[in-house]
Amino acid sequence: MDRSAAARDILLLGAFEEARAAAAKAGVEAAALKGTALLELGLYRPGERGMTDADVLVRPSDLEAFERTLRGLGYEPMPDSADAWARPSGGSAPPAIIDVHTGLWHIRDIEGLFNWGLEPGPGGPALNREDLFLHCAVHPLLHHGELTARALEDCARLALGAPGDGGRFWAGVARKAALYGIRPALWPAARRLAAGPCRVPERTLEELRPRGSEKLAAALFEKASRERSGILEYLLPVLLRPALLVKYAVPDRRFMERRYGSAGALAYLLRPLRLFLSVLLRR
Repeated sequence: MDRSAAARDILLLGAFEEARAAAAKAGVEAAALKGTALLELGLYRPGERGMTDADVLVRPSDLEAFERTLRGLGYEPMPDSADAWARPSGGSAPPAIIDVHTGLWHIRDIEGLFNWGLEPGPGGPALNREDLFLHCAVHPLLHHGELTARALEDCARLALGAPGDGGRFWAGVARKAALYGIRPALWPAARRLAAGPCRVPERTLEELRPRGSEKLAAALFEKASRERSGILEYLLPVLLRPALLVKYAVPDRRFMERRYGSAGALAYLLRPLRLFLSVLLRR
């Protein structure tokens, strides 16, 4: 175990727990995502997986209240980031960083998720195991244009740790993948998991298999899962959610101010060029 990584994980988990408790006092629900959630569930020990920040999900309508909570705890917005907040740590330790999310690209209705998709967790509301699995499986493809070994390990631990024989878990995964319309994005992870660390029931594989018009999108997700692509990093989310194209081209004022320091006309005119250069640099 890497002791410095373990110390970092403990610091970040503590920062998240502190922020969640403070937010709850203000009437704001906050749920852990990604490594923060996996660490809190005990699927990893501190230092075993490693984190650079603590990811947290809040309702879009609660964003301002949650950010006020972070300011009250000594956090400030990180430069050149639309979502991250940082607070200095003592001594030579790196800062505590909390990455705030108000949406998941594979789920349209975040308000609905908070209403019916969260469960009581160790210290507050948490994604249920099926939703956390889906998030871990599709997030790297939708946000980074790749499927990492760590993401597959995260998924395997969630599946292998499911209660009973896992039948109810896999049934929930298949049902929600269809409900969210994410079979093309999920298929690369499902195939690899079935061939390796965990048994995916044949019935579930058939339910997850892309069909009809989904097959073209699934082929592109599969291509990205084999070799990272800067172009596909931006294309894949739009394939799944075409409405994201507008969000890419014309982000809201808050994003522009946080990311570029300006929401003026020039900043918006330069946005397509910045996206183009970003794609070239990540190829």
